[in-house]
Order: sequence, then C-alpha cells, then structure tokens
Amino acid sequence: MFHMEKVGRKISELRKSRNITQMELADKLGISFQAVSNWERGTSMPDIAKLPELAQLFEVTIDELLGEESKLLKSIVSDDISDYSQASEITPAELAEIAPLLKPDQVDSIVERIDMENCLDEIEDLLPFLGKDIVDNLAVKMAEEGKCDELGTLAPFASQK
Repeated sequence: MFHMEKVGRKISELRKSRNITQMELADKLGISFQAVSNWERGTSMPDIAKLPELAQLFEVTIDELLGEESKLLKSIVSDDISDYSQASEITPAELAEIAPLLKPDQVDSIVERIDMENCLDEIEDLLPFLGKDIVDNLAVKMAEEGKCDELGTLAPFASQK
C-alpha cells in the first residue's frame, strides 16, 4: 500500500534537493501550491496524471517517487491497462493499493475487468472508490447469494434506491 506520508516526504526531499519552492513546483505542474503542501504533509496524493510529470521533473522513476513498484500502476500511467488486464488477473487488493491515485472512472473501468462475483468478500477497501452503480450491482449479487448480513458494509456507498 502506498503511504501518503512516505510519498510526501519523498516529494519534499526531491524538491528541496533541487532548491525549488513549493510555489515553483506548483507552477511547473500547473497546480496550486496548497496541493504540493498537502502532498508533502501526507494529507493527499498526487493525481495519477501528475506522477509522470513529477518523475520526469525530479529525474526519478514513478516507483522511486512512490517508494514501491506496482505493475498495475505502470500500466495505467502508460495507458496499457487493457494489455495488463489480459495478461494478469487484477485482484481487488491490488487495485485498492493504487485506488487513491486514480480517478473514479479509472477505478470503475478496472473493476469491470475483475470477476467481482468470486471476490465479494475482498472489496471492502475498494468501496470508497467505487461508483454507485457498481456498488448497487454488488449489493444485488450479495443479496442473491444470501449474504444479507454483509450488505451493511455496502450501504454507505450504495444509492438510496
């Protein structure tokens, strides 16, 4: 799992090693200095679209920037998710690790590639990142399978139908 504080410290170290202010980094990336400050304090993560820019700016790999390797994340950044999902089975746990970096529609499109019926018990960490339609469909499947006790977990993330 990516740790926001660890990633934030790395960004801060890289920025300072190049004698760049938060404002200068923000200007180079076309974002607010508050966003850079939030990253460095570990309260948020850079958007996945900013990772290649940050890595290039600091002359490091995305893995170095994040402190660990994720083949799934690499495939998303390089826009090869189709190839990756055909070659590898994406697990809910693997997706949950990178979900904070992804846009909601990216998470939903990856979830559509996962056989969720066989891993309904493993999706709890993904729920905050899933669209209501996907959560609603999971709730229906759980109800059909008689897993009514577990529906309470989905309730905060489901629509009000």
